[in-house]
Amino acid sequence: MRKLNLAVLLAVTLLLLWGAREISWRETLRIAASAEAGYIALAVAVTVARFLMWGAKWHLLVGQIARVSFLRLLVILMAGLFVSPSTPGAQVGGEPLRAYYLAREAGVKKSAAMATVMLDKAGNYTAFFTFSAVSAVMLWPLLNVPGMLKMAGELLLLLLLLAAISSAFLKSGASQARVLRFVYHLPFLRFLRRRFSSYAAFEEFLSSRVELFLTTLREISTRRGVLAVNLLLSFAMWSTSYLKTYLVFKALGVEASLLLVTVVKTIAILAGMASFLPGGVGATEAVMVALFAATGIEGSAALAGILLSRAIYYSFALGAGYLCLLWLRLGYSR
Repeated sequence: MRKLNLAVLLAVTLLLLWGAREISWRETLRIAASAEAGYIALAVAVTVARFLMWGAKWHLLVGQIARVSFLRLLVILMAGLFVSPSTPGAQVGGEPLRAYYLAREAGVKKSAAMATVMLDKAGNYTAFFTFSAVSAVMLWPLLNVPGMLKMAGELLLLLLLLAAISSAFLKSGASQARVLRFVYHLPFLRFLRRRFSSYAAFEEFLSSRVELFLTTLREISTRRGVLAVNLLLSFAMWSTSYLKTYLVFKALGVEASLLLVTVVKTIAILAGMASFLPGGVGATEAVMVALFAATGIEGSAALAGILLSRAIYYSFALGAGYLCLLWLRLGYSR
């Protein structure tokens, strides 16, 4: 896995250098500043809709084991999203936090709470890797690059898929322990450490009652209607993510179809997951710039759209997420 990670990082670095070869930061800032406010407002509204749908689908799963208000769950979800970008690759750091606060709010066992979080995550992964498979097929006809470069790209894409899937689904054993230890020692989660006598106690808190976790997972999994709605909302969530970036490009006057944005963004997110960088920051942007450049979009314009799109998302995930985490900490510390 270490060799695979190094190979992915090297490939992403080369893409960054290639995509940035004609980028002017002054021009990028000028283009970003010229964004049409109406389209940006629509992009923000679509992002809000994404988080509301995410809250609704988790609320549906939680409703199978406990009664918790939608707004309360939405606050817990946003707090988890604040933590997730700080963890590498597949961004799994927010899940233990969500399970912790859900268990306290609903009065259920932590393992049962974690089961709802994992089913929510499974729906997201199923939708995303479906988009990934379709994007992998549709990417090459969209690129204006020589045949040999396309062959190299196919090999790179296969590498990214293997690394991203391993990052998302093979978090077990020592790898899982490293993530948990990383989350436990995050500076802004000092309050969490005060509730446990040691890391071992924290780990026991998360890993105990495995049988109850599996029982809850199996029980909810038998409710096909619930899982079907969860999956539909997962696809809708990802669709709003692509639509947001498309609207940002429209705001900048960049001619990029929704199909192109979907394909490029999906492949770029795969690269971010495979890079094992916190939040995939740097890797995702590098691949997006390189792929948009390969389709004929000017590099500075592509980068301006990417940065504005990311800024909209992180203003909620980090800004609103941090406020939600503070509110939870204050509420449960009284």
